[in-house]
Amino acid sequence: MNLIFELKLLSDTLIGSGEGWGANIDSDIVFDDIGLPYIPAKRVKGCLKESAIEIVEMFENSGIKFATNGDIEMLFGKPGQMRSSMFSFPNCYLSDYESNRKWLEWLKTKYQELITKEIILGTFTITRQQTAIDNNGIAKVHSLRTKRVLKKGSNFSGKIECNGIEEHLLCLLSLAVSNLRYMGTNRNRGFGCISCNLFDENNISLNKKYINHISKVI
Repeated sequence: MNLIFELKLLSDTLIGSGEGWGANIDSDIVFDDIGLPYIPAKRVKGCLKESAIEIVEMFENSGIKFATNGDIEMLFGKPGQMRSSMFSFPNCYLSDYESNRKWLEWLKTKYQELITKEIILGTFTITRQQTAIDNNGIAKVHSLRTKRVLKKGSNFSGKIECNGIEEHLLCLLSLAVSNLRYMGTNRNRGFGCISCNLFDENNISLNKKYINHISKVI
């Protein structure tokens, strides 16, 4: 079974690469060799696992038997074990990534000086600057940092490959997707607000399906 995971940025977002860009950018996003941004699979999987843990804790605190930590390990795998998780998560790319990439590669061969990696990056990103403030409300010396962030409104998607996943685990995964609201750096400072959806092979929203299912069962 293949599932489609969709992610929309509701605010500017920094999915950090851990690297900068020359002397101009202190914190940069993740992008491919021609400058198209993407979200690494490990980052999405890690955020979904944190979200699933929150879901299990919410049900436990409510006294409702729904899922266990063992279910989370079955979905996402357990560190140190040879057995892999029940699904394979790819990188998430911008809408129409393959088509846009082919066109950009062709344009780069025709107009090398006009179509550069930085110009492509600039189409999907903006730079933001932040500084630390001391107790007197004055900016601290040498605290200015420049970050390149993804623009609000960008849409990313990826195809999740599942291998014989059980329905209650698919329900937990769908709720974890619905619960995932923030991602990336400085998500408690106005960045990284997102909305996520999961669709099956018939393009049916699993978010709605399992939220309705849970509301009837509880």
